[in-house]
Amino acid sequence: MLKPGGSLIGLGQKYGLKHRKKFTQVHTLLKAKRKCPECGSLKFGREAVGIWACKKCGYKVAGTAYDVSL
Repeated sequence: MLKPGGSLIGLGQKYGLKHRKKFTQVHTLLKAKRKCPECGSLKFGREAVGIWACKKCGYKVAGTAYDVSL
């Protein structure tokens, strides 16, 4: 059973355990805090699918859909 308060609050028993676990894995990877390689701030996040940008310095880089590898 998954812990209460996780990213699957609204799903309940829907969709099956395998799909809910996969969703949780992708969601935590997507929402993780990332450090900007240019200025070092923690304001680095996903702007669109495959586009990652820093909200502080404006640095943009292309990556994968759910993660960026620099």
